[in-house]
Order: sequence, then C-alpha cells, then structure tokens
Amino acid sequence: MTKTPNSNKTLVFTDLDGTLLDHDTYGFEPALPALAMLAQRNIPVILNSSKTLVEILKIRSTLGNCHPFIAENGSVVAVPEQTFPDLALKDPLFLPQSGLLVRRLGGDRKMVLDILNHLRQTHGFAFEGFADMNPARLSRVTGLTENQARQASQRLSTEPVLWQDTPERWEAFAGHLADAGLGWVQGGRFISISRPFDKKDGVACLLDLYTEGMGSAPFTIGLGDSPNDQAMLDMMDIAVVIRSARCDQIKLNRPQTIIRTTAKGPEGWQEAFKTINLTR
Repeated sequence: MTKTPNSNKTLVFTDLDGTLLDHDTYGFEPALPALAMLAQRNIPVILNSSKTLVEILKIRSTLGNCHPFIAENGSVVAVPEQTFPDLALKDPLFLPQSGLLVRRLGGDRKMVLDILNHLRQTHGFAFEGFADMNPARLSRVTGLTENQARQASQRLSTEPVLWQDTPERWEAFAGHLADAGLGWVQGGRFISISRPFDKKDGVACLLDLYTEGMGSAPFTIGLGDSPNDQAMLDMMDIAVVIRSARCDQIKLNRPQTIIRTTAKGPEGWQEAFKTINLTR
C-alpha cells in the first residue's frame, strides 16, 4: 500500500483515452468508486488530454468534474474563474472563454495553419489537416460522429494532420516545421502540429498556480497509458502507468513511486487507487 503525505494538498492528473476512459467504449464506470472517494476528500482530478476544450467540457460535465483541465496535449489550460481569484488580473494571458479562464500556451492555431498552408503551397507537401475536412469527411476518417467531429475540429492551438506524402518527404517537412518554431507529436493516426509543447507544460502551469495559491507545492499523482504521457508522469510523486499496448514504452525515472496496473483503462484506474492510501 502506497501512502501519501498528510501535509500537502494532493492533485490527480489523468489522461483520458485508454486511461480514465475505456479505449473502445469511452466509458468510465469501473472508476466511479475511486472518483467518488477523491471527490469526498476534495482532491481535484485534473483531466489532461489531446482532446479539445469543447470535447473535454462535455466529458467533464458527464464526470461531474469542476476542476481545471488541460487540452490539446498541454497547449491549452482552462481554469474555472473561482479556482484562483484574481487570476485574470495577475496573468492577462488567461482570457475568458466558455465560462472559464483559458490560456493558450501553444499559441494560436491560426499561426500554425498559416505555416502549414505556406509549406504546402511552396513545397507541394501532401497532407490533410482537420481544417481541410468537413464534418462528414472527418467523421469517416476518425470514426467519430459528425457532431463529435465538429467538437474535435474546434481547436485553439494545434492542428492534427494525416501525412499523405513519402517518408523521405516527411523528413524535409519536419525540418521546415522546426525552422518555423513548430513541433509535432505522433498520435495513433494523426500527427499533431503545434509549438513544441506537451502535457507536462500544462501540468507545470497549473502546479505553479496551485503552489502560489497554497504556499507550498502539492503532492501529485498522475495516470497515463502511452508514451505521450511519459513527460507528465515523470513530474509526479506517484506515477501510475495504466496497462495498454504501448505502456511498456513508458520509461520513468523521477517519481518516488511507480505503479503499473494489470488492468486496462478505467479498471486500471480503479485498481491504482486501491493501492494508494490517501492519508487524509
């Protein structure tokens, strides 16, 4: 049984797909007992996903979650106005949106689209981004419903693309991205283009806010199932690696405690909190 300290406030950071949400059904019911226990103890569960702000708002509502969250792989941080009083005055980069204060750590998507369009026009690279697809096309490519596809298209800082050119041309394309100050993250099917941010950057932003608000650094628990969660998990006091097809690729060094679950998705999420003793 892994114990957490009594002194510091605890925060839980979690990936969604394949972690808190089932990879196939997107259900979270097996994790409900752990979620209820965390709510009873007033421990914030902070969602950290590649999904858009609009997508996470819907999931957050279904979960009954009212805490800050991180969207678009760390590029977007959203905070309820009441969580950190006077945040908009202290940090003018947090702007009102959808009833929240939102900061685009990764910059503006329009800048990304302008660079991508310039590279396509100048060099003839073959790729198709979310901005190129109507909801019907995006629905066919992703398996989302058309309504879900519309929500996935409402991006603030990042642009996922389908690479339709050769591997050799990708090397040249990636070089042009780097020259323009952009980075990329390989997903299951799409490559997400943005400034070089990942999930750890959103976590760092929120940890700074919580530390300032509380006067001490919080104790952190993080849960994820794939390599793009690695940097986030390496920041945690307790890192939980949820079983998945790619979980063995996650190599961690910094956490005081590393838990690897035997179950996948929300079953693994629930399993993890059975082994963590929240001593408060």
